[in-house]
Amino acid sequence: MKRLFSILEKKPVQKYLLAGLVSLELLMSFSFLGYIHVEPISITFAFIPVLLAGALIGPRSAALLGLVFGLASMWKASAPYVADADRIFSPFLSDSPASSLLLSVGSRTLFGFVTGILYLLARRAKKYRLFWIGVVSFLGRSLHSFLVYGFMGLLFPEMGFNLLSTFNELASLSSLLTSAATTAIVLAACVFQGSRQFKDLEHRTNAVHHLRLGNRRTFFSAFITIFLTLIPAGAIALYFVQRMNYVLDTGGYHLDDAARYNLLHLQVQFLLGLLSLCVLVVILLLFSYQHTTYMRYEAKSDALTGVLNRNGFFPLCDHLLAGLSPQPDAYAYFLILDVDYFKHINDSLGHPKGDEILYNVAQCLQETFSSAGTIGRLGGDEFAVLLHRECTRKELEKALARFIRRVHQIPCASHRVSCSIGAVPILPAQNVQELYEQADLCLYLAKERGKDQYFIAAPPVQNGGPSAAAAR
Repeated sequence: MKRLFSILEKKPVQKYLLAGLVSLELLMSFSFLGYIHVEPISITFAFIPVLLAGALIGPRSAALLGLVFGLASMWKASAPYVADADRIFSPFLSDSPASSLLLSVGSRTLFGFVTGILYLLARRAKKYRLFWIGVVSFLGRSLHSFLVYGFMGLLFPEMGFNLLSTFNELASLSSLLTSAATTAIVLAACVFQGSRQFKDLEHRTNAVHHLRLGNRRTFFSAFITIFLTLIPAGAIALYFVQRMNYVLDTGGYHLDDAARYNLLHLQVQFLLGLLSLCVLVVILLLFSYQHTTYMRYEAKSDALTGVLNRNGFFPLCDHLLAGLSPQPDAYAYFLILDVDYFKHINDSLGHPKGDEILYNVAQCLQETFSSAGTIGRLGGDEFAVLLHRECTRKELEKALARFIRRVHQIPCASHRVSCSIGAVPILPAQNVQELYEQADLCLYLAKERGKDQYFIAAPPVQNGGPSAAAAR
């Protein structure tokens, strides 16, 4: 699970996708969106979010969706009004709680993981990738039935079900319709994931996440929205049960405790479905907010290099500095750098070549620091970076050395492109102007020592400038 969250942290759009699929799974499990019964056809769609998680994210996410699917099924099977044959899916009603838990939750979790592995293999196919994804999707319902019937035969043999029971359904109209619809939905989702529109959405979400553009405010608002939704939704559910019981009592229909509990059990399902719908709406609102935030960010970007311009960089730095707090032996850092002998490059090779070098330097900065910092072009060949993720001096030195090596690889005729860099650790209550002046002094010291190197001020940094330093 820790590994899963680590992956989602690197790909924020998948975090929203997973949350949306979990909400969709609950919504489908507790509504007719997941179960449609029109004689003589009975179609189940509640397993589709599990397949979508496997096809779009990976095996771990699919297993998590399978777990949610299993828990929802277990809750529904735990109602006293369910048929006797369904009671084996509830550890509260069956004679073997552990076996029921394995049947309800274990089989669905295994279903998610297995389909996730199959989708992973299909995505890695060199030819006919969509075809193999379609094959896995078409067989998804049968695989689910195969695992559930297999667990039933193993854990509850007295029910008369086994692996062969799966084949009795394969040629049924319900099975074929469900498999065809499932395949169409999953393939459509995969095609959209590979589209330019999705790539743009992913890029904007990643940019907003890594730059921390309103992230705290966004997630705080989302949490408050969900929390405030929970209270009135619970109040509505309880009021509905109370009023329904009152109407029945006044109409002469006196319910015993078991019947009243059944109504309450159904109302909890209604409440969970309502809350999952609210979460889906919140996720859509978050995407809309982040799109608006990114558009404002893009308006403050440098047209040549794609990083923030001066008017966008400094205000964002002030915003980020307010939330930073130094850690023992680890600091956030402010960096300034420029391209060595840039005027000579412009004069000898022309301004188009100079613009190309500036673009490539910006790309090197993004490759090295975009996941941990905010990058801006202050003007001309001068760039700045606010590393808002704390790191040790050794980690910073490795990153700077990697950046310098990358810059050396930029093609430039007979010249070797290089940069001089000044860096200062960020202390509490510092503003961006103070950091800019101190980093500029470090940049000057790096140039004085021969250029093509960095100079890092050692903490603590006094008002007069760096007290000690490391240079390369």
